[in-house]
Amino acid sequence: MAGHSKWSQIKHKKAIADAKKGALFGKLSRAITIAARGNTDPATNSRLKAEIERARAVNMPLENIERAIRKTTEAADTLSELSLEFIGPGNAGVVVRAITDSSNRTINELRQIAASHNARLAGQGSVVWMFKKIGLIVLAAPATPDLQLRAIDAGADDVLDEDGVSVIYTSPEKLDAVRSVLGDIVASAEITLIPTTPAPISNEAERAAADAFVSALEDHDDVQAVYTTYERSFEYT
Repeated sequence: MAGHSKWSQIKHKKAIADAKKGALFGKLSRAITIAARGNTDPATNSRLKAEIERARAVNMPLENIERAIRKTTEAADTLSELSLEFIGPGNAGVVVRAITDSSNRTINELRQIAASHNARLAGQGSVVWMFKKIGLIVLAAPATPDLQLRAIDAGADDVLDEDGVSVIYTSPEKLDAVRSVLGDIVASAEITLIPTTPAPISNEAERAAADAFVSALEDHDDVQAVYTTYERSFEYT
């Protein structure tokens, strides 16, 4: 899995850049509201805890987080989750996770984004099979040998360190157990998708077009996450 930690860092940089522009807080609020459905206590709701950690990682104000949790009693039933699959430039496989109050509107708008970037909406199951669901933990500081051992003892599959950032991979089922032994050093923890067989795009123009398509998807207000079969080549400043 060594090739995916840099990819995770790129995602994290993108999240920070979006937060500075204020574009991410609304997305995070909807994710927290959905996660709090049925259980507003992060101590016993691991998904809510993960979403709160994701919000804190980009300095979302505590009052925004608390407001999003309170909204679960009035807004959660109007929100639904979508998973859409696309074939993008360079034959890139793309999976999009969204939260919306109007599924038809969101699907139509994402379909229009695809059409304008020489991409197309694919049938359910035609792309997602190329991915594996994993638990991903990013640490705020390099993991010490003792911390690495604790993570492995708790069920971590791999602990990597690149450019001073430690990334831990787990099965989805072991994510909470591993996170619980790491303490406050956890910067973010989530269940995510990685391609089982990454597919690089060798053509520079096609890779740039694929990057532009993915960026346009990420900029949509309802999109929570975008997963690709290739490692994106651009950086955020």
